[in-house]
Amino acid sequence: MNLREYQKKAVEWAKTSDGLIIAPAGSGKTWIAASIIKHFLEQHHLKDYPCKIGWLAPTRETCQQARTSLRVSGASDEVVEVRCPHESVDFSKKDMLIVDEAKHSPAAGWRRIIESCKGFRYGFDATPWGDDPERNAVTRMLFHNQVYEINRTDIGDSLADAYLEISHATDLNIHQKIDDNIERLFQARRKYMWITDEELKRMCAWESLVDIGICQNKQRNDYAIQYAMEHGDMQTLILIPRITLGEDYEKRIPGSRLVHSKISKKLRKAAMDEFKSGQLKTMIATSLADEGLDLPNVDLLIMVSGGRSSQKTIQRASRALRKTETKNCATIVDFSDKFHPIGSFHAKKRMTCYRQLGCIFQ
Repeated sequence: MNLREYQKKAVEWAKTSDGLIIAPAGSGKTWIAASIIKHFLEQHHLKDYPCKIGWLAPTRETCQQARTSLRVSGASDEVVEVRCPHESVDFSKKDMLIVDEAKHSPAAGWRRIIESCKGFRYGFDATPWGDDPERNAVTRMLFHNQVYEINRTDIGDSLADAYLEISHATDLNIHQKIDDNIERLFQARRKYMWITDEELKRMCAWESLVDIGICQNKQRNDYAIQYAMEHGDMQTLILIPRITLGEDYEKRIPGSRLVHSKISKKLRKAAMDEFKSGQLKTMIATSLADEGLDLPNVDLLIMVSGGRSSQKTIQRASRALRKTETKNCATIVDFSDKFHPIGSFHAKKRMTCYRQLGCIFQ
């Protein structure tokens, strides 16, 4: 493997310490991990004392990406065990553990597996830190409070430029409808949901924003669909919050394909392969796209899904930032969501993320 300079520096750091490696999406975290393993095996793997390495990844797709990287690096599947986290995973006797999408580390199942490994631990993530300080502290602890960060400036021109377009399209006069629905859900659920009123209110607000502000927002969806159809020559990824909304998009956009976690792995792979080859121009996806969706040729990303999570926004936007031999720039379309103050607040948080990613505002 021919590593870029910033990748080589990360591998050199890993020779002196284990820990958490933070790097932007599209910077080749999987290749860095595979190179770390290759070096470790060269130094420690003996015939009489073979090394054992575990690789924890959140989805089947990310597991497959890991296996591909390992084959290219020359590491044997007999030495590196790649698994999704579940009860039967036992990495307690591994000499090294790679954790992909390390933001999940504080979750009970992930934490159990990671803590059981007494060998070297390397976590990889583009956005490991969330809004919960306690979860962030657990993540740091699991990787021995050691952090190495690759910044976007370190990557240079290895990522594509992204042009951001903000639409104000929305149905009018739905503010009150959303508020009424929040109150209705809140009153109905507080009788049986054992969480604080504040948590319940946030849950009801998000559900109402998605259902009324996004899924039922005709002008907003008409704009997204029309934009995709007018740019039908571009490799377009549309991210949506509900399968039912995606089904409507699929019906209205000729030649498009909806991909979500409830369809078979075979159908998902077929759709992704067609998209990568250019045969499929428009792919519609749910939260499946948040992790492990390797589609470097996305020219146009339409962010119908909304939300305020910095982690998810950066993950999703990064689908458009991967650079290829034929792609130097991409376009991201998002919405100001001024139909409700909460929607507008979420949108402003997404704009902050786009600025952090270096997007060019149109």
